[in-house]
Amino acid sequence: MSVDTVPVRAAAAWDVLRGPITAAALSEGVAGIAAPRKLHVDHTSPTSLTLTVPGGAPHVTIRWHPHTAKRPDTLSHVLPADGLEVLLDVHPGGEETAAALHTWLRDRLRCYDPAELEQITASMPLLARHATPDAHLAEWAVIFRDHYVENTLAFLLALQQAGVPAEWVYALAKGDRTRNRDRIHATLLARGCRSGLLDNTAINAPAGHAAELARALAGVDAFIDAAHATGRKVLVIDDGGLIAQGYGRIDAVRRVDAAIELTVSGLKRIKAAGPLGIPVFNLARSALKTNLGYPEIADSCLRRLRELLPAVKVIGRTVLVLGYGTLGSRLAAALRAQGCQVHVADPDPLALIAAAEAGHPTYRTVGDALRSVRPFLLVGTTGEDTLTPGVVEALPDGAVLAPYATRDFSLLATDPAFTATQIPGVGRRYRLPAGTHVTVLGDGRSLNLFESDAIPNQGYDAYRAGTLIAAKALCADAAALPPGVHTSVVDDVITGSGLYDAYYDTYLSASAPAQHAATGSAPLAGTTVCTVGYGTAGRLHAQILTDAGAQLTIVDPKHQDLPRGCTTFHHSVGDLPAAVAAGIGLWSVACPTADHLPVLRAILAHNPAARILLEKPACQGHEIDELTQLLATHPAARIAVVDQYRHARALDIAADLLEGYEPGIPPSHISITFTKDRTGDISLGRFVDRSYGVLGYEWLHMLAALRRVLPSGVFDAYLAGSPQKSMLRAIYNERLFVASLTEQSILHTPDATTYVDLHSSITSPAVLLGDAPADATGWRRGLRAADDRRRYLMVTAGRTQVAVHLEPVTVAGGWQLERNHHRVVAAKEGRIVHDQVVEDSPLRTAISDAIGRLTGPLLVEPLELGPLRRIAALAEYLRAQQPAGQTTDARDERDLPGPPVAGEPMSVQAG
Repeated sequence: MSVDTVPVRAAAAWDVLRGPITAAALSEGVAGIAAPRKLHVDHTSPTSLTLTVPGGAPHVTIRWHPHTAKRPDTLSHVLPADGLEVLLDVHPGGEETAAALHTWLRDRLRCYDPAELEQITASMPLLARHATPDAHLAEWAVIFRDHYVENTLAFLLALQQAGVPAEWVYALAKGDRTRNRDRIHATLLARGCRSGLLDNTAINAPAGHAAELARALAGVDAFIDAAHATGRKVLVIDDGGLIAQGYGRIDAVRRVDAAIELTVSGLKRIKAAGPLGIPVFNLARSALKTNLGYPEIADSCLRRLRELLPAVKVIGRTVLVLGYGTLGSRLAAALRAQGCQVHVADPDPLALIAAAEAGHPTYRTVGDALRSVRPFLLVGTTGEDTLTPGVVEALPDGAVLAPYATRDFSLLATDPAFTATQIPGVGRRYRLPAGTHVTVLGDGRSLNLFESDAIPNQGYDAYRAGTLIAAKALCADAAALPPGVHTSVVDDVITGSGLYDAYYDTYLSASAPAQHAATGSAPLAGTTVCTVGYGTAGRLHAQILTDAGAQLTIVDPKHQDLPRGCTTFHHSVGDLPAAVAAGIGLWSVACPTADHLPVLRAILAHNPAARILLEKPACQGHEIDELTQLLATHPAARIAVVDQYRHARALDIAADLLEGYEPGIPPSHISITFTKDRTGDISLGRFVDRSYGVLGYEWLHMLAALRRVLPSGVFDAYLAGSPQKSMLRAIYNERLFVASLTEQSILHTPDATTYVDLHSSITSPAVLLGDAPADATGWRRGLRAADDRRRYLMVTAGRTQVAVHLEPVTVAGGWQLERNHHRVVAAKEGRIVHDQVVEDSPLRTAISDAIGRLTGPLLVEPLELGPLRRIAALAEYLRAQQPAGQTTDARDERDLPGPPVAGEPMSVQAG
């Protein structure tokens, strides 16, 4: 949202400002201005404040009312949730206070609103996926120098999510006139980062910008010294500008510790700077930027060019492209695709060969080209001084010059022989000595960044994610890497991260699921998958399998709302025609648990080597031995049970936080609560599990979560332990067997004691857990009706507590997260040190992982039945404790025999 400042009356009377801010934030800011001036804040009405001196004379009155922006001020077209129009009414003697208020308010209103920040983050899902805590990166300070555009802001936010404290992030703009550079600067400062300017012009021509360069480098020096004084290493992510100033030289007086190079021009600066004393990761020549970054850059260049020439015919006309490198070659191809006659000038013979073999007329120099053709447009991509006085004289009258690198046409701006007329919002028109005119679009720098945000956020999502991946790897291995520029290492790290698969799945494969089967572009393309059961779980399976390219067949005896467009059967699996069963490549079993074993028998009767995706629980407690025997008699079959919380990123983040803040310290207390109010479903006869009771709904999920935070040996011993060694509190129900259960255990190892509390209920309403977020980015009120389930984990280790709120999330104040969004909060010694919203679908990941294991070349591990045997043992023990013939309901709550929590503990030997 833009901020308007409207002088309504005389300069010292009224000021009106508009922008995204809440009344509470406005009041807090006004109080901050008033306090050092010893002014009193009078709340004269719900929508006004007056600052008065101790004697009561007013200095400034602040009035406001709601204001909605005329149009969005972000690439994603989101309007801020809150906006105000604020009037400053200045009284005699209040001019200085009003000026301070105006300055603060102007900067504050330029900050991005939480709703805008949320959308910027959401527009780059690959970057968000890798914005996870990293113990190595968290020990570094980062100087990041690049264009101030939205994807830069998203990267810097992700860097903080990965563990770099805001005060150890120093962002430097490169000086381009990007559209919202002031908003990004204001937002970074408001979030506690440092933000400044190190202009490319000062780096390219230091002699003419000595004072400006000295000021910028003084801030860099102070940041590096402060970081090193606290034991932090310093990582530079840049286009070589800081390395060119000597910060990476082997003999530098003040040296950073590692760098990531973003541009080809930066590589030239690094080479010219002399011998390196640090490792430099080369993203500029990486496969990532070459294959995914430059096509987006070229697209943004061409779009901006056409925007600035709305009245000019382009199709069919002659264009001269200066430089046939990575960018120039793509622009040449794009312009020719629009019908232009594209000529190329480049002194590099290999570039000329490539251009000529692509069908372009070629020239070794710009002068040679201009003696042969009269282009209406010259496109500069070399980053070198391409214009000489002789070349300028040969420029056609009326020619348009489009610079995509700073130096190509710099002669026009630096030589006083050429006079210029500014064309606001377009560029400069130069009068040449011969009386002709040429127009340089933009400000002589990268044209795609001129008063624009350039590349779409999604277009740079993979590149920014790759930069974060590279930063994590470099910070982990910097000490072991030799000084110099490394490219192959970067390619290996990014390839190994799975980024390319995620990029394809996110933007290409997933965007056209209907085409998967035809194109063979998904793991199940061309595969017929049969989903058995089309209830809630079956529908989820069906959607994910369809997105993976499957041709779906559904078997459901109830025939409940079966989708059109797929083959459906309302009889049992055993009754399927042999020809139909023979064509099924993967089975997805999502029917009630009591039907699992009969369905498995029927499937294996059709195909003893079947591939089967099985919902949990795998079977009923008394059927475990039968299931084991069935699998033993069908050794060629592959079966995978969906265990979604073994794949939850929020739990990965929690484990990383515990290790980061309390390295090597085992948890002292683990509390897990999974509840869901199923009374409505149960009254209709749905989701009724009389075999396991409450244990058949969420308990396996809780055990999966417990596995993620307990040492493996301790967890295995716990599963094998007797239920009698735990304190159990159960609520029996005549229809549901056990409707609520709390289990308390004490697990001993030689090194630690861990208290474990597990609680689940299927008849109680959800209870709000967790404070309202300090930063409301990603949160909303009233997204949906009150949630009827709660999935929550709390782990204490040392002085740190980590809480995980798994989807759906509602906390105090009615704040809610969207579906498939989770919250991870860490507190150390009672102070919040981490509060993150994580977008993730554990079920989708679990099913995708199972598909890979079932259809891939590797052997599938045998079913892990330990958790299932644990809940079966608990169910058997609970059933034995219920007096024969006694009818119980939800109000019958009983403590079952077992050791008191503080008495005889359950001893577990890790092994």
